Amino acid sequence: MIAAVFISDLHLHPEEKQITKRFFDFVKWAAKNSRAVYILGDFFHVWPGDDALDAWSISIAEQLAWLASQGVSIYFMHGNRDFLLGQRFAQLANIRLLEEPAVIKLGVERVLLVHGDRYCTKDVRHQWLRRLTRNRIFPKLFLRIPFKIRNKFVNKVRAYSQSGRQLPSWQFEVVSDSMLEHMKQLNVKVVIHGHIHKPGLNIHEYQGKSYSQFVLSDWDDKPVLVCYDNSNGFYFDLIAEEE
Repeated sequence: MIAAVFISDLHLHPEEKQITKRFFDFVKWAAKNSRAVYILGDFFHVWPGDDALDAWSISIAEQLAWLASQGVSIYFMHGNRDFLLGQRFAQLANIRLLEEPAVIKLGVERVLLVHGDRYCTKDVRHQWLRRLTRNRIFPKLFLRIPFKIRNKFVNKVRAYSQSGRQLPSWQFEVVSDSMLEHMKQLNVKVVIHGHIHKPGLNIHEYQGKSYSQFVLSDWDDKPVLVCYDNSNGFYFDLIAEEE
């Protein structure tokens, strides 16, 4: 049995039926194979607030609640797309909200969990928006805006992101020194994050010590999971999609 499975950047949306199916397949797989699932942000493509709950998003929450009913603990960390997801959805889905950054212990290892965008420090505009949206006051103020206006705004953001415009690659680069200094401050040797959609393991040497960076994939094709069990430690895995 896998002690912990880490995923991020599903970008779930009712129009993305194949990704929704992949998620449903994952839920079945996780129920049989894992004890805990950590969702590290951008679970939804956009989320204008918990008053956006409709039949489709409720079906997603019900999948998570069913997974939790099978004895799987589910933890959710906000990303830059779903930072407005709140307690109403969390209670419906039976998930626990995680503050970023979070440090957990797996075996003897202290592990840092973040969405990942905090380390893309070359993108000054995104960092400004991140500071704004992660301020505890901003969500409360933004959620006072009528839902129709909020929903129109987030759908414009989605349309813009799907317009085919290629953003410069540097906007998605993790600045290693920023990440490694953060890891050093928190006394961790392992970080797991998403956001940049470049799955893999990167080993860094910093000030005489070795640090491991596990990067999660998006779900546009075959999602790459990061798993941990006591026998094998950390490793990458794929889930088999059902026909």
